[in-house]
Amino acid sequence: MKENNRTVGTLFLQIALGLLFVVSGIWTVQGTNGDDVAYAIKSLFSGDAANIICIVFGIIEIVAGFFLLLRLFVSLNTGLDTLLMIIILVSWIVMIVLVDFAGRNGLFNNLGSASEFCGFLKRFAIHLLVLGAVIKVKD
Repeated sequence: MKENNRTVGTLFLQIALGLLFVVSGIWTVQGTNGDDVAYAIKSLFSGDAANIICIVFGIIEIVAGFFLLLRLFVSLNTGLDTLLMIIILVSWIVMIVLVDFAGRNGLFNNLGSASEFCGFLKRFAIHLLVLGAVIKVKD
């Protein structure tokens, strides 16, 4: 992270994302559908392929989260953490499309009531918050 980007808000985003990715990664590796990306993977793939992809993504999340937390204390000059964040960024965008728009409770399906639409808006807003945070702290 560049020194001129280290604001209090950026530090909070970095801590939150680091913790989110470590915990979500652990849950995903354990097979407990750690986050919505794992859910999206399982909506595209099934069986062993889905499990393997989820485990790989879970490991990526754990390592990326660890790098985010580590970067709070040391300056890393490796492109690995940036690459991992780009993988997460792309995966998160795909997940937003699959879950928030095309998914079972997405915008294009089953939003008949105001309550369901409000649920969609809340879920979509949370996903956009994480996406924005990833974009902000990836450099």
